Amino acid sequence: MVNKKLKKISENIVEDEDGKRYVAEDPKGWLDVPELKISVEIEVHDKNRSWDKLGLSEKEDELLTYEEIIWLANSKYAKQLKMDGSSTRDDFFFKQPFDLNRKNGYVAGFYANSGCAYLDGGRDSSDSDSYLGVRFVRRTKGGESKTNTSSKTKA
Repeated sequence: MVNKKLKKISENIVEDEDGKRYVAEDPKGWLDVPELKISVEIEVHDKNRSWDKLGLSEKEDELLTYEEIIWLANSKYAKQLKMDGSSTRDDFFFKQPFDLNRKNGYVAGFYANSGCAYLDGGRDSSDSDSYLGVRFVRRTKGGESKTNTSSKTKA
């Protein structure tokens, strides 16, 4: 196997010589959620970068769905994932649930603060905020889709 040079695109995303993007994984940075058959990144990363800049259109299947977010925010995992309103700096993009919004170039984000938590499906894909970032998910056996669980996943 030939090792290709990787160019760092952002905090957790690298690009190879062929222009393919990968998520650099930290195996200690994932939380297994057996009830949902997923592993989810504990920390939100790549803040202050837009959906477009991060190339998330091709990675949408590796983002949490709104159903998973609602479940996690009401679960025993909420505090560890900072989805309990304890942090206003750990909001993240999630998979757009509406085809019409996707067609119109809108993306979705999860937001939480001490007063409320909410899902927004109408962000412009070129917008960025210092508190909005990315949290990837891997589907485990029996989950919706499977992602590469080697030391990097395709971005």
